[in-house]
Amino acid sequence: MSMRANPTVIGAFVLGACILLVAGLLLWGGTGMFKPRVRYVMYFDAAVTGLQKGAPVLVRGVRVGEVTDVQVRWGTPFVGVYAELDPDVLKGVRPRDIPAAVQNAIETRDLRAQLRMQSLVTGVLYVAIDTYPGTPIVLRGIDKKVPELPTIPTDLEKWTAKLEKISDAIAALPIDELARSAIDTLDEARKLVTSPEVSRALKTLDVTLAEVRGLVRKVDTVAGNLNAQVGPLATDARTTLTSAQRALADVPALVGDVRRVVTNLDKRVEPLLASLQKTSDAAGVTLDRAQATLSGVDGTLNQDSALGYELVQALVELRETLRAMGSLADYLERNPDSLVFGNRRPAARSIR
Repeated sequence: MSMRANPTVIGAFVLGACILLVAGLLLWGGTGMFKPRVRYVMYFDAAVTGLQKGAPVLVRGVRVGEVTDVQVRWGTPFVGVYAELDPDVLKGVRPRDIPAAVQNAIETRDLRAQLRMQSLVTGVLYVAIDTYPGTPIVLRGIDKKVPELPTIPTDLEKWTAKLEKISDAIAALPIDELARSAIDTLDEARKLVTSPEVSRALKTLDVTLAEVRGLVRKVDTVAGNLNAQVGPLATDARTTLTSAQRALADVPALVGDVRRVVTNLDKRVEPLLASLQKTSDAAGVTLDRAQATLSGVDGTLNQDSALGYELVQALVELRETLRAMGSLADYLERNPDSLVFGNRRPAARSIR
């Protein structure tokens, strides 16, 4: 005969199972197992020694995700590093808009990924995501299914490349020729230093320095004299400046007087111009009348007119009369007694 199931035991079992289920959900939810993640891949062309799964992904020192996988891409020099970003840490953007925001930051803000060392002792690496202005966008495009973050070389790689360039430049230098040239230069310098010309030049330099010292003392003396004379000159300059300031203080009053004179002249210019205009008009009328009078006189004195003919005849008769009077004066000068005896002069008596 079978045993009957105990309802209490069954109820306790179901209750315990429910409690375990709720505890598991809370535990797994706290660890983020059911949280949505944003996955990215980064390709590095250098060794990633020290980078392990679970390594942090930091943005400006804040952990935003972790490395989930490190893969070697066979046939290529690249190492693929997969990482997942936690949307809850990236504030200011909705979870579904994170891929578009990251792509915009890559294009406009030069967002790049770089491997950095957590400790020099352990050599453990982590992935740093930050803005690097002026760096190109380098995408490998190997995994088409996962969005890619562009990467830049590590600081160690940059310094290694610089050291390699310096080493190559040094290796390309002709060290032997430079050494021989340096030795020859040192020999020439030693000969030059020990030459008698240098000794004489040093002696001459001593004499020149002594003369320079004397010149400096003279300059000091002259400077002292100048300092003694600067005081009176400064006093005179101050006096002159004071006088100039006083004169400048009188300038506004003078300008005011000039303005008043100009204003008075402006007031009197128009009446004066009117008077001059009237005088000019009267003078023009007088000149017209004089011109008319002269024209009449010119017509009157013309030889074609009767008055002009008579005037010419009178002038001719006056000229003949003057000529006759001149002849009479000459005759009287030669014969002064003609006024007494006339033309018949008595004969002269002879003296016995």
